[in-house]
Amino acid sequence: MTPLTPDFAGGSRPDLLAGQHFPPPPQQERSRRKRDSLLQAALALFAERGYEETSIEDIAHRAEVAVGGFYQHFASKRQLLLVLMDQLLQEASVLTAQAGQLDAGTQNVQSLIALMVRQGLQVDWSYAGAYRAWREAALQDQELRALNEQLERWTASLLVSLFLPLQQLPGARADVDVSVLAWELSVLFLRLAEVPLTQPQMIDAIVTSLTQLIYHGLFTDGERPPS
Repeated sequence: MTPLTPDFAGGSRPDLLAGQHFPPPPQQERSRRKRDSLLQAALALFAERGYEETSIEDIAHRAEVAVGGFYQHFASKRQLLLVLMDQLLQEASVLTAQAGQLDAGTQNVQSLIALMVRQGLQVDWSYAGAYRAWREAALQDQELRALNEQLERWTASLLVSLFLPLQQLPGARADVDVSVLAWELSVLFLRLAEVPLTQPQMIDAIVTSLTQLIYHGLFTDGERPPS
């Protein structure tokens, strides 16, 4: 585990594509659709087989694109994975920004937490294949391991940014270290992201459980924040 530091909540989004050299971006709609098809095919195959057991040929075949067409958009399977993870981080950034605009002082806090949890899981589960492939690839790739540490810290920093306003509400636990709580929950979320659920009842149960965990971690059982 990367040690927590005083500036933990101020992390910036990791630039996963720094230093990457891509083929020229597609200009035609047909080429853009092929690129999207390759990304979706890889996402599905990574979820089914993992990173090592998925070849470029497999991805191209699933996307109904010639193998040569793969290299018109990506230099390697690794680069494609970086693009998928970068897309994930972009969606997580947007979701966090939207959640940060909600007024926790005028809404039911548990409902607000449940909404954030549900939306976060939906984004994570839509990239379950990328999460699985990323963790597998990082075991063999020192550069990806370093990026993964940045990703973990940044994920926790998003939770910190959401928890700090809640900690200002009546009934909040003043002695809770939100950085530590955020780190613990980010590790849990990252592992849950690899196991997408489809049954509505199970999803509801997971959301309820995580909501209660976060709520009781931030608030006492005495005075309640405004409903």
